[in-house]
Amino acid sequence: MNSYTTRLALLFFTLSLISCAELVKHADTIKPTANITGARLANITFEQVDLIFDLSVENKNPVSLKMAGLEYDLKIENQSLVSGTTAKGLKIKANSTSPVQLPVTLKFEDLKNLPGELLSKDKIAYQLQSKFNINLPVIGNYAIPVSKKGEVPVPKVPEISIRDINVKNVSFISAELVARIAVSNPNDFNIGVSNLNYQLNINQQNWGQGEIKNTINIPKKGKGIVEIPLKLNLLSAGKSAYDVVTNKKPVEYQLKGNATINTALELLKNYDMPIDISGTGALR
Repeated sequence: MNSYTTRLALLFFTLSLISCAELVKHADTIKPTANITGARLANITFEQVDLIFDLSVENKNPVSLKMAGLEYDLKIENQSLVSGTTAKGLKIKANSTSPVQLPVTLKFEDLKNLPGELLSKDKIAYQLQSKFNINLPVIGNYAIPVSKKGEVPVPKVPEISIRDINVKNVSFISAELVARIAVSNPNDFNIGVSNLNYQLNINQQNWGQGEIKNTINIPKKGKGIVEIPLKLNLLSAGKSAYDVVTNKKPVEYQLKGNATINTALELLKNYDMPIDISGTGALR
């Protein structure tokens, strides 16, 4: 190699070092930035809540960038519960801000795995810790941490029980009864119970079925009573049923059916709640 070629190679090498040094020196000016612009409930039931986190990445580079993945960890009351990686291979456009949506599903059943009786709370605090991993020219992988705090409600299925069964009128051929159903609302919001379809079995015998369409409104942390009218044909029910009604003996009961639950939460409407309760008690 002659001296001219050597000098040219040294010059090219020196310029390359200077260029790399300058690129690293000004790396902060080309690093993308990210933030969480919002969080919302996409859906909520008595079993789970679906959260949507809206994120954005600003890329000031004249070339598009590629994401190596979006890592996330959803903490409940400072305890990790849901984590994962998504958005792998997503391209971030040059000289623009790219939106990214992160859906996260929280199953209330999983709260049992955490200490603190979280299922008994009306609301739980969450913190989303996420990290954008982006491939940058020269620099390589670059991580951008972002986080978001908030709260989500923990809805609870209403509790239903038979308070009592009252005998109103009895004749040799029929009996009129009213079963009073207690509905307890453990939630921190109002609920409405409607379209109650029911079948009441006494001592494993069908005593009546029907539907109550009226809505019973139950305040938060309150109780309500639903009255179920029954008319029992004693001729077909037999002597055992007649003895139970007239002597008001203790009985085994089972109430089966379903009801529509509406709540004050905008996303929790028209929930079909199955009913299957049983126990023992005396007629009044």
